[in-house]
Amino acid sequence: MRVVVFEAPGGGRDATVGSLARALAVPQTSLGDLMRAHLSQDTELGIRVSEILNSGSLVPDEILTAVVHDGLYRMAHAGFLLLGYPHRASQALALDELLRELDAPLDSVLHLHLPEAEVERRIRRLAARRRCRNDPTHRFIPEVDRLLVEGACNACGGDLYQHEDETETSIRGLFMSYETMLDPITQHYAGQDLLVSVDAAGPSDEILGRALAALQEHRP
Repeated sequence: MRVVVFEAPGGGRDATVGSLARALAVPQTSLGDLMRAHLSQDTELGIRVSEILNSGSLVPDEILTAVVHDGLYRMAHAGFLLLGYPHRASQALALDELLRELDAPLDSVLHLHLPEAEVERRIRRLAARRRCRNDPTHRFIPEVDRLLVEGACNACGGDLYQHEDETETSIRGLFMSYETMLDPITQHYAGQDLLVSVDAAGPSDEILGRALAALQEHRP
Protein backbone atom coordinates (compact mmCIF):
# COMPACT_ATOMS: atom_id res chain seq x y z
CA MET A 1 0.00 0.00 0.00
CA ARG A 2 1.33 3.44 -0.94
CA VAL A 3 0.08 6.29 1.24
CA VAL A 4 1.05 9.94 1.72
CA VAL A 5 0.26 11.19 5.23
CA PHE A 6 -0.37 14.77 6.32
CA GLU A 7 -0.34 15.53 10.03
CA ALA A 8 -0.59 18.92 11.73
CA PRO A 9 2.24 20.28 13.93
CA GLY A 10 2.42 18.72 17.38
CA GLY A 11 0.47 15.70 16.18
CA GLY A 12 2.35 12.86 17.86
CA ARG A 13 3.66 11.46 14.57
CA ASP A 14 5.79 8.68 16.06
CA ALA A 15 2.93 7.15 18.01
CA THR A 16 0.24 7.26 15.34
CA VAL A 17 2.04 7.03 12.01
CA GLY A 18 4.58 4.49 13.26
CA SER A 19 1.76 2.25 14.46
CA LEU A 20 -0.07 2.75 11.18
CA ALA A 21 2.99 1.70 9.16
CA ARG A 22 3.37 -1.44 11.27
CA ALA A 23 -0.32 -2.29 10.91
CA LEU A 24 -0.09 -1.93 7.12
CA ALA A 25 3.27 -3.77 7.05
CA VAL A 26 4.95 -1.04 4.98
CA PRO A 27 8.03 1.10 5.74
CA GLN A 28 7.56 4.60 7.09
CA THR A 29 9.73 7.29 5.54
CA SER A 30 9.83 11.05 5.22
CA LEU A 31 11.57 13.72 3.20
CA GLY A 32 13.73 14.40 6.26
CA ASP A 33 14.72 10.72 6.57
CA LEU A 34 15.63 10.54 2.89
CA MET A 35 17.68 13.74 3.03
CA ARG A 36 19.54 12.65 6.16
CA ALA A 37 20.44 9.35 4.47
CA HIS A 38 22.01 11.23 1.55
CA LEU A 39 23.84 13.61 3.90
CA SER A 40 25.24 10.81 6.08
CA GLN A 41 26.39 8.80 3.06
CA ASP A 42 27.96 11.78 1.26
CA THR A 43 26.15 10.97 -1.96
CA GLU A 44 26.21 13.42 -4.84
CA LEU A 45 22.75 14.63 -3.83
CA GLY A 46 23.80 14.78 -0.18
CA ILE A 47 26.81 16.95 -0.99
CA ARG A 48 24.64 19.33 -3.01
CA VAL A 49 22.06 19.55 -0.21
CA SER A 50 24.82 20.19 2.36
CA GLU A 51 26.33 23.00 0.28
CA ILE A 52 22.92 24.66 -0.13
CA LEU A 53 22.06 24.39 3.57
CA ASN A 54 25.49 25.70 4.61
CA SER A 55 24.96 28.72 2.38
CA GLY A 56 21.76 29.53 4.24
CA SER A 57 19.58 28.95 1.17
CA LEU A 58 16.46 26.82 0.79
CA VAL A 59 16.81 23.51 -1.03
CA PRO A 60 15.08 23.97 -4.42
CA ASP A 61 12.19 21.80 -5.54
CA GLU A 62 14.17 19.95 -8.18
CA ILE A 63 16.64 18.64 -5.59
CA LEU A 64 13.91 17.74 -3.09
CA THR A 65 12.13 15.86 -5.88
CA ALA A 66 15.37 14.08 -6.80
CA VAL A 67 15.82 12.98 -3.18
CA VAL A 68 12.26 11.62 -3.06
CA HIS A 69 12.66 10.01 -6.50
CA ASP A 70 15.75 8.13 -5.34
CA GLY A 71 14.09 6.89 -2.15
CA LEU A 72 10.75 5.86 -3.63
CA TYR A 73 12.38 4.24 -6.67
CA ARG A 74 13.73 1.60 -4.27
CA MET A 75 10.55 1.05 -2.25
CA ALA A 76 7.51 2.08 -4.31
CA HIS A 77 6.48 -1.42 -5.38
CA ALA A 78 6.75 -2.74 -1.82
CA GLY A 79 4.60 0.11 -0.47
CA PHE A 80 5.34 3.03 1.86
CA LEU A 81 3.97 5.67 4.20
CA LEU A 82 5.46 9.01 3.15
CA LEU A 83 5.50 12.12 5.34
CA GLY A 84 6.90 15.61 4.79
CA TYR A 85 6.37 15.63 1.04
CA PRO A 86 4.75 17.15 -0.97
CA HIS A 87 4.75 20.66 0.52
CA ARG A 88 3.36 22.39 -2.56
CA ALA A 89 1.00 21.58 -5.41
CA SER A 90 3.98 21.61 -7.79
CA GLN A 91 5.63 18.90 -5.68
CA ALA A 92 2.40 16.89 -5.73
CA LEU A 93 2.47 17.02 -9.52
CA ALA A 94 6.11 15.89 -9.50
CA LEU A 95 5.22 12.98 -7.21
CA ASP A 96 2.35 12.01 -9.52
CA GLU A 97 4.76 11.92 -12.46
CA LEU A 98 7.33 9.88 -10.55
CA LEU A 99 4.82 7.25 -9.49
CA ARG A 100 3.43 7.05 -13.04
CA GLU A 101 6.97 6.34 -14.27
CA LEU A 102 7.23 3.55 -11.68
CA ASP A 103 3.72 2.26 -12.46
CA ALA A 104 3.10 2.46 -8.72
CA PRO A 105 0.28 4.96 -8.08
CA LEU A 106 -0.81 6.13 -4.65
CA ASP A 107 -3.57 4.18 -2.97
CA SER A 108 -4.58 6.99 -0.62
CA VAL A 109 -3.60 10.35 0.83
CA LEU A 110 -4.37 10.37 4.55
CA HIS A 111 -5.11 13.74 6.15
CA LEU A 112 -5.01 13.47 9.93
CA HIS A 113 -7.29 16.44 10.48
CA LEU A 114 -7.51 18.35 13.75
CA PRO A 115 -10.84 19.92 14.78
CA GLU A 116 -10.55 23.57 15.78
CA ALA A 117 -10.94 22.81 19.50
CA GLU A 118 -8.06 20.33 19.34
CA VAL A 119 -5.87 22.84 17.50
CA GLU A 120 -6.47 25.36 20.30
CA ARG A 121 -5.65 22.74 22.95
CA ARG A 122 -2.38 21.85 21.24
CA ILE A 123 -1.38 25.48 20.83
CA ARG A 124 -1.83 26.05 24.57
CA ARG A 125 0.02 22.84 25.41
CA LEU A 126 3.00 23.63 23.18
CA ALA A 127 3.14 27.25 24.36
CA ALA A 128 3.33 26.07 28.00
CA ARG A 129 6.72 24.41 27.43
CA ARG A 130 9.86 26.05 28.79
CA ARG A 131 13.62 25.79 28.17
CA CYS A 132 16.53 26.01 30.61
CA ARG A 133 18.96 28.92 30.20
CA ASN A 134 21.84 26.82 31.53
CA ASP A 135 21.36 23.81 29.25
CA PRO A 136 19.14 23.84 26.10
CA THR A 137 18.70 20.06 26.35
CA HIS A 138 16.78 20.55 29.60
CA ARG A 139 13.10 21.15 28.90
CA PHE A 140 10.05 21.53 31.14
CA ILE A 141 6.94 19.99 29.63
CA PRO A 142 3.91 20.58 31.87
CA GLU A 143 1.95 17.53 30.70
CA VAL A 144 4.72 15.17 31.86
CA ASP A 145 6.88 17.17 34.32
CA ARG A 146 6.24 18.64 37.76
CA LEU A 147 8.44 21.51 38.89
CA LEU A 148 10.27 21.08 42.19
CA VAL A 149 10.88 24.86 42.41
CA GLU A 150 8.72 27.34 40.51
CA GLY A 151 10.57 28.80 37.52
CA ALA A 152 13.67 26.62 38.02
CA CYS A 153 14.92 23.67 36.01
CA ASN A 154 14.49 20.35 37.84
CA ALA A 155 17.82 19.05 36.46
CA CYS A 156 20.19 21.94 37.23
CA GLY A 157 18.21 24.76 38.85
CA GLY A 158 18.67 27.12 35.89
CA ASP A 159 16.07 29.72 34.99
CA LEU A 160 13.26 28.48 32.77
CA TYR A 161 12.15 30.70 29.90
CA GLN A 162 9.87 30.67 26.88
CA HIS A 163 11.69 30.66 23.54
CA GLU A 164 10.47 33.24 21.02
CA ASP A 165 9.50 30.45 18.58
CA GLU A 166 7.35 28.79 21.23
CA THR A 167 5.00 31.62 22.16
CA GLU A 168 1.29 31.12 21.56
CA THR A 169 1.42 33.68 18.71
CA SER A 170 4.31 31.88 16.99
CA ILE A 171 2.74 28.45 17.34
CA ARG A 172 -0.62 29.70 16.11
CA GLY A 173 1.16 31.13 13.08
CA LEU A 174 2.78 27.74 12.46
CA PHE A 175 -0.62 26.03 12.42
CA MET A 176 -2.05 28.70 10.10
CA SER A 177 0.92 28.37 7.72
CA TYR A 178 0.46 24.62 7.68
CA GLU A 179 -3.22 24.92 6.72
CA THR A 180 -2.40 27.46 4.00
CA MET A 181 0.25 25.13 2.59
CA LEU A 182 -2.00 22.08 2.78
CA ASP A 183 -5.17 23.46 1.18
CA PRO A 184 -4.11 23.35 -2.52
CA ILE A 185 -2.49 19.93 -2.02
CA THR A 186 -5.59 18.36 -0.48
CA GLN A 187 -7.69 19.85 -3.29
CA HIS A 188 -5.29 18.27 -5.80
CA TYR A 189 -5.68 14.82 -4.26
CA ALA A 190 -9.41 15.19 -3.64
CA GLY A 191 -9.78 15.76 -7.39
CA GLN A 192 -8.16 12.34 -7.92
CA ASP A 193 -10.42 10.67 -5.33
CA LEU A 194 -7.36 9.86 -3.21
CA LEU A 195 -8.01 12.03 -0.16
CA VAL A 196 -9.04 10.34 3.08
CA SER A 197 -9.67 12.69 6.02
CA VAL A 198 -9.64 11.31 9.57
CA ASP A 199 -10.33 13.04 12.88
CA ALA A 200 -6.94 13.10 14.66
CA ALA A 201 -8.18 14.13 18.10
CA GLY A 202 -8.02 11.67 20.97
CA PRO A 203 -5.75 8.82 22.09
CA SER A 204 -3.30 7.40 19.56
CA ASP A 205 -4.95 3.97 19.45
CA GLU A 206 -8.33 5.52 18.62
CA ILE A 207 -6.80 7.63 15.82
CA LEU A 208 -5.06 4.51 14.49
CA GLY A 209 -8.34 2.59 14.46
CA ARG A 210 -10.13 5.36 12.58
CA ALA A 211 -7.27 5.66 10.08
CA LEU A 212 -7.12 1.93 9.36
CA ALA A 213 -10.88 1.72 8.91
CA ALA A 214 -10.95 4.74 6.58
CA LEU A 215 -8.04 3.47 4.47
CA GLN A 216 -9.59 0.01 4.18
CA GLU A 217 -12.94 1.50 3.11
CA HIS A 218 -11.26 3.76 0.57
CA ARG A 219 -8.86 1.18 -0.86
CA PRO A 220 -9.71 0.28 -4.49
